[in-house]
Amino acid sequence: MALHPRVLADLLDIEVEQARARLGPRAGDLRREGSSLLMTLRPPVGGMWTLRLDGSQYDAEPFDVALVDDAGDVLPLDQWIPGFAHGIHSSLGVPWVCVSGTRAYYAHESHYGERWDAVRYALRADSLLDRLLTKVGL
Repeated sequence: MALHPRVLADLLDIEVEQARARLGPRAGDLRREGSSLLMTLRPPVGGMWTLRLDGSQYDAEPFDVALVDDAGDVLPLDQWIPGFAHGIHSSLGVPWVCVSGTRAYYAHESHYGERWDAVRYALRADSLLDRLLTKVGL
């Protein structure tokens, strides 16, 4: 069940505030644009990427995580940060990050036994971002 757009916007704004408070300078330019949380990543391997956490179905569903271009389109796998993506998702057909708290994680056949509802109150944007930033070395 989708939230009313204003309620969703307020919820995502709170998620951004909490992530900034928990992550401090690691939160960088974290911001909400519509129903997405966006952040510029500059990992130690060099380069610059835009991380998008699509929260259009949040928090009934977990965030969709992707690296996107300036138009908001998901980058092809070969343009992702080296080692960040787990490959192309077997059922979604897009690059994905194998991290609990993401939609792709729970949609993958190796994680069918795990449920978002069991962890949705513990795995908020701040903890998800912390794990994603750690994965890219930030």
